[in-house]
Amino acid sequence: MVPVAGLGTLDQIRLTIFALISLLGCLLATGAWSPEPYSRLGYALDDWQQKQLITAAPDSRIALVDIDERSLDAIGPWPWPRAVMARLAQTLFTRYHAKAVGLDIMFPEAGPDDGDRALLDIAHQYPLVFAQAFALSEGAGAPHAGHVGGALPTGTHVAHAPVASGFVGNFFSDPQVCVGHVTPHASVDGVVRSVAPVIQYSNAVYPMLAWQLIHCRNASTLPLASLASLPIDSQGLMHVPFRHSLQSLDVVSAFDVLTQRVPSSLLAHRYVLVGSSALGLTDHVASPIEPWLPAVIVHAELLGELLDLGSHDDTQAQAAWLPIVWAACSIVIFAVLFRQQRATIALVLIVVTTSLWLGLLASTRSVPTQLAALPLIPAAVFLLVQAPVEWIYSQAAMRSFERRFSHYLPPTVLREIIRERGHATFRPERRQISVLFVDIEGYTRLAEQMPPEHLLAMTEVVLTRLTGCVHDTEGTLDKYMGDALMAFWGAPLAQPDHADRALDCASAMLRELAALNHSGLPVFDGRTIRVRIGVNSGPAVVGEIGSSSRKSYTAIGDTVNVASRLQEYAKTLEATLLIGHETARQSERHRLKTCSQVALRGRDTAEWLYTMHEGDTHAIH
Repeated sequence: MVPVAGLGTLDQIRLTIFALISLLGCLLATGAWSPEPYSRLGYALDDWQQKQLITAAPDSRIALVDIDERSLDAIGPWPWPRAVMARLAQTLFTRYHAKAVGLDIMFPEAGPDDGDRALLDIAHQYPLVFAQAFALSEGAGAPHAGHVGGALPTGTHVAHAPVASGFVGNFFSDPQVCVGHVTPHASVDGVVRSVAPVIQYSNAVYPMLAWQLIHCRNASTLPLASLASLPIDSQGLMHVPFRHSLQSLDVVSAFDVLTQRVPSSLLAHRYVLVGSSALGLTDHVASPIEPWLPAVIVHAELLGELLDLGSHDDTQAQAAWLPIVWAACSIVIFAVLFRQQRATIALVLIVVTTSLWLGLLASTRSVPTQLAALPLIPAAVFLLVQAPVEWIYSQAAMRSFERRFSHYLPPTVLREIIRERGHATFRPERRQISVLFVDIEGYTRLAEQMPPEHLLAMTEVVLTRLTGCVHDTEGTLDKYMGDALMAFWGAPLAQPDHADRALDCASAMLRELAALNHSGLPVFDGRTIRVRIGVNSGPAVVGEIGSSSRKSYTAIGDTVNVASRLQEYAKTLEATLLIGHETARQSERHRLKTCSQVALRGRDTAEWLYTMHEGDTHAIH
């Protein structure tokens, strides 16, 4: 990682993640890069969306004629004679007045002359469209069966049209007969989600069956120019919108058509597709809505989409930008929230935006399929990459925070600070506090009389007991100064009773020292240890203060200086504890008495000093 001036390690990581997710979003949005996991996520979203948007209402413009098991049982096994297929087509046009009939069936080999001739005669009289299929995979073993037909006029061009290497056509080569391809395109998971509207083969282009059905019935209804307006992706494929389940389509049996048992309302003036659901014919595909769907339904759905062509172009054009804008806004918002240490809000927003996007997909087909997964990528990256990084760094910072400030604060106060305010607690700010200074009386003389090892042991015992009093009253230990100790109350946590807490601590220190003197500990060597304490209250600046290379949490200001002067002046008055005027004014739990009115060292104005009544033993809070 390249260091960025003025940024910490975590901010550099945040900036790197922001840059990478922005680059990733651009690559995915433009289609310049589409890794398989992203494609599979898009497929999963598409499948889920298709199932959510299926309608129970049939399309009154389209009907299906099914060569089902019942028809095979009644008429005979497949393939049926061409004369039967000709009679089926004739009945659909003359008896039921179908607009156009598409045969999702290929006849690559010539049959009896009368049957083939009958089929071609009907194709010359009516808009009967035959099917053909192309091999899109490269290889020397590509099939070449029958004849291809239905080529569009020379010069017709459709962007990104796939190039075929082989074909399975029909027995005839007649440019007057309509032919459309039925070549499916399976995704990497084997599911058919798209079809190429046009396929290029041998310097000619061939349209799909659904397009030919409309075009062959009336060329002015769907002009050639409309091919360029189809929603085709960079692979030359058109997404198949599965709007109907098999149960919601108008499907009639081929046998019932041949015997004319079908009500006219089901077929009259409709586009009719003839296909098969019979298992023996294996004309099935895996689809987003059904794992084993008759292939003719794919062409029925494409036909319905073409009939709706133009009715939602503007909506789709506008919605094409929606996933890009959504993803871009998500990247910026998530990055800002994490930068401002609003991880909880960011995580909630990730859940909310993901839910909203899925809800949008479940309510409309306007969002381009290839971009449906794009808004989920920023959410996934921030959730799976940045959130863990933020958590790891926050844990490390918390441990470092605890190590740094466990010297100043009792564990209960430290935990409360971490929970409520965190690092912001230690920024310098003006606060009302009470300050206590305490040192061991005659320490210089003790240092002359005692071996250094004994002096050290004695100092540790005394300071440990005094520090315990600070922590018991939830005070902040500022520092040790040889044999002296400084502590304060009212910061970093606000304590309205900080004056009483400081006096509680002073009382506790005197009791602890009395107990130590009566304990007979060897480190005291029979000596009686005394201390001098000064307590003062007032405003001070509290926070991490120091140089750029080293800082410590402390308090500075006149209030602190006065507390130190009180501790020094206690020796002059031969008092154990001296209390400033402001502390006496704010104290509510202690009995205090005036001691003297003096001007302390460095101050021009005299002020009243106080001490505590003998026997004041208020409980420590």
